[in-house]
Amino acid sequence: MNTKLNRILDEIKRTEEKIAAWQEHLEELNIRKKQLEDAEIIKSIRSMKLDSREMLLFLENIQNGTVAVRQEQSEQAAGQDGNMQEETENIGEPEKAPAEREDREDEEKD
Repeated sequence: MNTKLNRILDEIKRTEEKIAAWQEHLEELNIRKKQLEDAEIIKSIRSMKLDSREMLLFLENIQNGTVAVRQEQSEQAAGQDGNMQEETENIGEPEKAPAEREDREDEEKD
C-alpha cells in the first residue's frame, strides 16, 4: 500500500482517539461544573435560614417562576471588588474581571 496513505490512515486513527479522549474529558468537566453549581445553590438557599415550610414555599415559588430576583450593589460590595481583583490576579488570570456576587450578609437582613 502507498506509504502516504498509511501515514494518513495512522494520523486519522490517532486523531479519532484524541477526540474521544477529549470528549470524555469534556463530559467529566461538565459533570463537575454541575456538581459545583448545585453545591452553590444549596449553600445559597441554606444561608437564608428559613424554616422547613418557608423553604418549601420558597422553592415552589422558584419552580413556578414567581420569585423576583433583585440585584443590588451596596457600597460594601463595591469595596470588595478590589479584593476580588487581587485574588483574580493571584490566580494568574489578571485579564479577566472578577465575577459579581451578591453580598450574603445583606440577604439575611432582608
